[in-house]
Amino acid sequence: MYKTKIKIAHQNLIDYHSNYSFLGSCFSEHLSKKMLNSGFNVQSNPFGVVFNPISLAELILRSDECLKDSIFERDDVALSWVANSTCFAYSQKELKSKLIELRKDFLRVLSTSKILFVTFGTAWIYEKKSSNQIVANCHKAPKEDFEKRLLSSNEIIQKWTEVIEKLNTASQTKIIFTVSPVRHTKDGMIENSRSKAILLNAVHELNDKFSNVDYFPAYELMIDEMRDYAFYGKDGIHPNEIAVEEIWTRFKDTYFSEQAGKIYKEYDKIRILFQHKALHPSSKKAKQFQDEREKKLKEFMGRFDFVDCSFISSQNENSL
Repeated sequence: MYKTKIKIAHQNLIDYHSNYSFLGSCFSEHLSKKMLNSGFNVQSNPFGVVFNPISLAELILRSDECLKDSIFERDDVALSWVANSTCFAYSQKELKSKLIELRKDFLRVLSTSKILFVTFGTAWIYEKKSSNQIVANCHKAPKEDFEKRLLSSNEIIQKWTEVIEKLNTASQTKIIFTVSPVRHTKDGMIENSRSKAILLNAVHELNDKFSNVDYFPAYELMIDEMRDYAFYGKDGIHPNEIAVEEIWTRFKDTYFSEQAGKIYKEYDKIRILFQHKALHPSSKKAKQFQDEREKKLKEFMGRFDFVDCSFISSQNENSL
C-alpha cells in the first residue's frame, strides 16, 4: 500500500549557539523538552500551556497592568485568567510579581532568540461575560460565566500581525508556526475540524504575509503520515512516544544545520550512557563504566563548551 509522505524542505536554521523560544499547546511542550534535553538553550511557556492564539499573542502584547487585573483568588489560591492553573501563588500580590517577572524574563530571552516556535491548539475560545476578556484557562469556573465561540481567521491574523510587527522592530526573530495534531474531542469532532481549518488558514495567511514566518507541518505528519492508532496513546487522541519521536526526527531533519546534527549525534550517545543504571553500582566494572562515561562527557564539554550539558549531569545524579 502506498504511504502518504509529507515533503518538507530543509532549512539550515538550528545551531547550538542560539536561543530558542516556544509558546503554545502541549505539543509545543514536547518539542521544547526534546530541544532542552538535547543541549540547546530553550525557554518555553512562562504561563504554562495555553491553547488559543489570542491568549498566546496577548502574553507578548499585554501590559503589566493587564496582568495585575487578570488575577483572582479562590480557595486560598491566587490564579490568573491569562495563565494556566499550574501558574499560581498563595496571595494575589505574590502572583502579580510572579507573572510580571515571568513575562519580563520571557521577553528578554525572546529578544535574543533566533526562532520563536508557536503551536496553536484550538480556535474555540471562552470570553468572560463580566469583562468580555478571552481567557487562557477557565480554571473550572462555572460555565455560565463564559461565552464560548469560534475565532475567525481574521481575528487571529490581525492579532498575530501586531505580535510579528512588534518583534520585527525589536529583533530579527523568525517565527515558525505549527498546529497541534491533538483533536479537541470535547468540542465535538466536526467542531474540532472547523477549529483546525481556521488555525491552518490563519498561519498560512501569516506565512504569505511575512518573510520571517514559516510553517512546520506537524499536523499533517500526524494526521496524514501516521494515520494509525498505533501512533496514539490510550485515549486515542494524543500522540504517543513513538509519534512524538517520529515528528522530532522530521523536525531535526528539517531545521538542524549540518554541524548541529553532528554535535547532536555525539551528545545523544553520551546522554544514553548516562541513562544506564548499574545493577551493582559498587562493583569494579560499574565504577570503571562510570569513570569512562564521565571522561567522555568532560572531553565533549571541552570541545563544545557552548552546549548545555546540565540535562546529562542531572541524569548522572539519578543514575548513582
